Amino acid sequence: MIKSMTGFGMCDQTQDDTQVHVELKSVNHRFFELTFNGPRSLVYLEDKLREIVHSFVKRGSLNLYLSVEGNQANEPHLKTNWSLVDQYMSAAKEMQRRSGFQLNDLNAILQLPGIFSLNDGDNCDAKSVEPLVLESVRYAAEHLIAMREKEGEALRIDLLDKIQGIQSEVDQLEAFMPEVRAQYKLRLHAAITDFLGQNRGIDEDRFMNEMAVFVNKTAIDEEVTRLKSHLNQCKVLLEEHSDMPVGRRFDFLIQEMNREVNTIGSKGNHAEVSRFVVSLKTEIEKLREQVQNIE
Repeated sequence: MIKSMTGFGMCDQTQDDTQVHVELKSVNHRFFELTFNGPRSLVYLEDKLREIVHSFVKRGSLNLYLSVEGNQANEPHLKTNWSLVDQYMSAAKEMQRRSGFQLNDLNAILQLPGIFSLNDGDNCDAKSVEPLVLESVRYAAEHLIAMREKEGEALRIDLLDKIQGIQSEVDQLEAFMPEVRAQYKLRLHAAITDFLGQNRGIDEDRFMNEMAVFVNKTAIDEEVTRLKSHLNQCKVLLEEHSDMPVGRRFDFLIQEMNREVNTIGSKGNHAEVSRFVVSLKTEIEKLREQVQNIE
């Protein structure tokens, strides 16, 4: 099944006093790549989350955003460094004893550096929300896949249309090749006749040998056959119902098609053939660009 590499999936779930929000976005990429954005207390889950998403998505650059609210394990906690406070107080009392000044302004104490720190919940407590988080990520991945499959169907139709266009060009080129040979035969015959003069006949055996050499050098039957085979394989890939990605196999077939067209261009030796080659390379490039969007 053709899948786009672009998609978006979201999930919101609530359990008791905990609300989990998940967003999963994907764009084109040659390999699988996941960036995790979530509470620091849940960073230990990153590998598990990566495995879950990777079980749904084989290729693409993905961003996973996760937020948890209402759960004590993930709410920030204000921590007072009492040991440091005691040291400040002891120093303040010593300053008061030595200077004779009264130091009774609590605001001044509260502004001293290091007294307070803001910490996320610890990982042990965060485990209470783990099942809900994992389930929410799975749901978000399912929604992402649904969108990628829907866009993939649109891509499949467009790719089939492009392949049919290339097929039509190849058929026209193949049908035109006998005319190329006939035109060359006439030009070669006229050139030899002119060279030898009107009073001398042409050695037909030698002439036919020259024609055989030309036909052998300019024959594109094998290239056209392979080109058609690659196009048929592309159609087969577009009709596959397997969940395995097909993007890389498409890339390989397109490289091979370009190779065959380049060979045809080097053999063509005709302005119209060159036109066909330019047109084919243009259409194959359009196909290649669109293939970059499929998984």
